[in-house]
Amino acid sequence: MMATEDAVAKSRLKLAVILEKRISVGGGFNQSITAALQMLRIAPEPYDVEIYTTIESNIATLATYGLKVRHFVKPKRKLSKKIAQAFQSARRRREEMTEFELEIKRQEIDLVYFTAPSGYALDLQATPYIFTIWDLCHLEHPEFPEVTEKREFEKREELYSRAVVKAATTLTDGLHTSHLASQRYGVASDRFIEMPFSPAPLLREATSAPGALAKVLEGYGLAPGYLFYPAQFWAHKNHVRLLEACSLLSKRNGTAPSIVFAGGDQGHAGAIRRISERLGVSGNTHFLGFVPSEDMSLLYQGAKALVMPSYFGPSNLPPMEAWVLGKPVLYPQRFADFVGDAALLFDPDDAHSLADCIERLAQGPGDGHWQELGRRRLEHFERERHTAEDRLRLLLTRLASRMPVAA
Repeated sequence: MMATEDAVAKSRLKLAVILEKRISVGGGFNQSITAALQMLRIAPEPYDVEIYTTIESNIATLATYGLKVRHFVKPKRKLSKKIAQAFQSARRRREEMTEFELEIKRQEIDLVYFTAPSGYALDLQATPYIFTIWDLCHLEHPEFPEVTEKREFEKREELYSRAVVKAATTLTDGLHTSHLASQRYGVASDRFIEMPFSPAPLLREATSAPGALAKVLEGYGLAPGYLFYPAQFWAHKNHVRLLEACSLLSKRNGTAPSIVFAGGDQGHAGAIRRISERLGVSGNTHFLGFVPSEDMSLLYQGAKALVMPSYFGPSNLPPMEAWVLGKPVLYPQRFADFVGDAALLFDPDDAHSLADCIERLAQGPGDGHWQELGRRRLEHFERERHTAEDRLRLLLTRLASRMPVAA
């Protein structure tokens, strides 16, 4: 009996889910959390799934999502080893196991799942891994500084071109990214799995206590009925187009709609403030900065609609969050395949197009119409997610059957 139990114990495989993003920056961390919860739910026998974060301050926050997380510490090389490696040939350095993979081996991890694009994937020689790409917008929009400055374009290409080729599979946000990655990096299309984004778990489950909405809006100095754009202040987020559209509406109608921007400053917030003043809409524009996740559902609830003129896509989380909370969505027309009929569309290069879109919202059907369309769109993505999960589960089963077994 004891020998049988030992054999069963040895047959277990450890799958490590790696969370690297700091749980306070942008929407990417929501996707990483969702991915971790998903893997805990769908991983087949014989996997034991463990969650690791490289940032110790994340552990308490992740616990609120029900995630038991271990701190993954990459050990530092001793000075003597650094000196010895400095005299090694380039070939010898490439062949030597990295500190990251040595730690992977010490933890007896058999398979690594990177929930976000990760340079650690390049440190793995002998350990299989699952990679993730959220978008390849640096290829489609190299005109923006955030994907070119400090050699960011070259860094992304170095990572993706090497990591995707060796990955057991790469998860993407949809067919658009999979097709582009397949063509760019010469990897067969069946080596990708299209896993749709998911709204933040706590947003979906949020229930507001009586008076909570009024209290939050009062705290931010807001009245309900504003146009809401939650996005960090990167150039590609195109905040300026919304300001220009509202300036046009002010000239047409004598008053400008109220705008609420929520997101951290990545170097462009000051310029957007100055443009709002120059266009004469600063009195109707509110800059909330980074907003705690517990306030987000209430800020959506207080909005007339989500307006997202971003150049990066097609997939983005805010439309899905707006649909969860029954709010209309205004979205770039080039991303129509993502939103289907559950959004009003406009040209993000044309302020007149966006202004017309805002007017169509005011003149069109009520919130009930958009709530129903948003609900159907979420159901569409849920069906796609189930299909992708079935493919991922099958892949994991096949990988488990191919893992070397200790004698």
